[in-house]
Formats: sequence, structure tokens, C-alpha cells
Amino acid sequence: MAGGYTELPAFYDFLGRHPDYRAYADAILDTYERTGQKESKLILDLACGTGKLTSALCEKGADVIGVDRSSEMLSLARERCAKRGYHPLLLLQDMRTLDLYGTVDVTVCATNSLNYLETSADLEKTFSLVHNFLTPGGLFFFDVNSLYKFEELYGQNTYVFEGRGGYCVWQNSYKKSARTCDFTLTIFKEEENGLYRRLEETQRQKYFSPATLRRVLSKTGFELIFEGKDYNGQRQDGLCADIFYLARCLKA
Repeated sequence: MAGGYTELPAFYDFLGRHPDYRAYADAILDTYERTGQKESKLILDLACGTGKLTSALCEKGADVIGVDRSSEMLSLARERCAKRGYHPLLLLQDMRTLDLYGTVDVTVCATNSLNYLETSADLEKTFSLVHNFLTPGGLFFFDVNSLYKFEELYGQNTYVFEGRGGYCVWQNSYKKSARTCDFTLTIFKEEENGLYRRLEETQRQKYFSPATLRRVLSKTGFELIFEGKDYNGQRQDGLCADIFYLARCLKA
């Protein structure tokens, strides 16, 4: 997985638009209840980042485990949750080597985190591990970037984001043949003396087609429930930047 999220976490929360995590939490828990699942509501927030969804799920009464491969992200997630009186279990792990102490009822991998996987083999390994740690009939929610987002919104475009304590220049380089996009993030961080320190991050995302996702879900023991424009399963209407999925874990 390219990139390492070292300096970026402190600026992550102001980089562009972010989803309504409370709405995500509501949709996930409402769907969980509609499917008649048991009451424990133990949820794995895979690639939890700075903990916005983790905190929103805790607020709704869920028991949450957060997993991320960035210690910096986990530190911010721990701080965010603690300020709200929540203390979820947070684990420093790569999703391709996920290893939990038991099973969970729901796994969610939000905000296009799966697009940071480099190959279909990585995707299959991740889905297999998610399947392994889900209870029979457990739910797997995830969203990914659409081809439209890769080709048009990312493309060769450059964006500038401003926020508290600095700003970031986000440069994209989309490679159509490989269906990957490289991001160069130049961060200008304001110091206590009023001067700015320049930092850089590099990241890469890969496009996975709906056909690939359906195939890998089926191969790793999942039944696809919906593919839509949000976690409520609404049908896509026109071009969407993100595609949302829900699958059920099938076990003998």
C-alpha cells in the first residue's frame, strides 16, 4: 500500500468535504436492526482513520473496535473518542493482515479505504479476513470510488484546501492504463512563531470495478445485498463519486 500517513493525519479532517458520519452510523445500525440480527451490535470499523465514524457509532450505543495501519490516525481517534467519553478498542493493523480476538456482527470499511489496496489479490485477502471474523449472517458495509471520480474528479486536477493551522495543495495524476491515481499532498503547517513548515505526503489509490467487487465478494463467501449511492441502499441516479455496498457473510 503506497503512502504512510505520517504528517497528514493532523490535517486530514479539513481536507475537502467529509461525509455525515452520524448519517452513516444511523444507516448502518438501522439496516442491522432490519435484518433481525442479535442485539450485541459489535462493530469493526476497518481503516477507522481519525475515528469520526467510530465515535458516531459509539454515540449510537454500538460496541466498536477500530483498526487502522496508521499509529498517528489511531492516536487522533483515541483522543476524539475519549473527549466524548468513549473508549473503543483500537488496534494498529493493516487490513490485509487483520487479526481479531473473536468475531464481530458488522464490519464497515468507509470513505474509500479499500481503494488504497494495490491489487485484486489484496482485495481478496482483505475480504477473506473480514469474512473470517464476521458472525454467520454478519454484515459487511463498504464504499469505494467510482470510475467517474478517478477519471474526472481526480484526473490530473489540483485542489487547495485551507483549514485551521495550515493548508494543503492536493495534486492528482491518474493513469488510465493501470486505473490508479497518485496523489502528491504538499502541506503547509503553521508553527507557533507564525511561520509555515512545508511537508509532503504521497498516496496512491486503485480503481476496483463493480464486476471485480462482486466477483471477489462471491469468491470469499459473501452474498451481495445492495450496490447503491449510500448506506441506505438507494439506487444510483446518474454519475456518483462513491459507490456503497452491503454484503452478508455466508457460513456453513
